[in-house]
Amino acid sequence: MQRCFAPGVLPSGGGNGGKEVSVSDSATTKTCGLRDPRPAAKRVLEAAKDLFYRQGIRATGVEEVCRVAGTTKMSLYRAFPSKDALVEAILHEDCAAEELWYGPVLRGEMPAPERPMAFLRAAAAALRSPGFRGCPMALAIVEFPDACHPARKVADARKHTMRQLLRDLCAGAGAADPAALGDSMLLLVEGAFAAVPYLGGEAAARALEQTGETVLAAGLPQAAAAASG
Repeated sequence: MQRCFAPGVLPSGGGNGGKEVSVSDSATTKTCGLRDPRPAAKRVLEAAKDLFYRQGIRATGVEEVCRVAGTTKMSLYRAFPSKDALVEAILHEDCAAEELWYGPVLRGEMPAPERPMAFLRAAAAALRSPGFRGCPMALAIVEFPDACHPARKVADARKHTMRQLLRDLCAGAGAADPAALGDSMLLLVEGAFAAVPYLGGEAAARALEQTGETVLAAGLPQAAAAASG
């Protein structure tokens, strides 16, 4: 959701029209054979972020991360005491990227009744991002079944935070049952993200927007009035 769900890509305005801006070059990019001027820790983080997202965390070894980053294992472990610590750092960055992606919807000047649907449209914009293969938090939860694992704790905490944010969003929009409607929105988004591998991003995004309109029309008086008018 960035990398807000797609490595190296963030929206220019919370999913506004699906516009995207590059925030970093791919960690695998080489420029005319010149030495990458970025600090080793930054190169390791960017390389691991890309590889873990595309290939999976457990499927990617630190040797490959070092090779792509153009650094040594000693440099990696100097910056990150373990692979788990590296994963945890990446997930914290993903949390910040997700905050940036949804920030205009959650904390902007938009009228409260419009925010739930705007959130779903922002999620749909993430689905349409090049290279999107799912929510980094959800992918981490699948890879780390142990709820006590540091990376799992970061991912779980973010999901619980997002659940409460959606409930608050629905309460502000005037929902009769904001908890139920917020949870319904969460399940719609999670389902759409999980469906990308077999539906594709565009189809999943359309389904999310269409189903979201139906769900919100049933749960929000303003949305129902707009749909009937």
